[in-house]
Amino acid sequence: MMKLAITQMTLGLLIIGSLFAFAVWIEPGFYHVEILNEAGIVTGGAFFNPGRNIPMRTWQAIYLVLGLSVLGCGIAQYLKARGVRK
Repeated sequence: MMKLAITQMTLGLLIIGSLFAFAVWIEPGFYHVEILNEAGIVTGGAFFNPGRNIPMRTWQAIYLVLGLSVLGCGIAQYLKARGVRK
């Protein structure tokens, strides 16, 4: 029971961590394309979706709730299993 709780806590942290990594590393350049010339120098850029993207924010909120719920269940199960052992 204790191993399952630790696994759930780890998976919950991985879900939250992957959401954070997506928001920090991938999303800022997700809708932005740089235009290069023949020499490889950036001459301009294009934004496909400037501003807030409601479907993306909804997905991120659901993903955060999923990660927090898995983490919370893991913590509750860990505390319950630890109480049974004493």
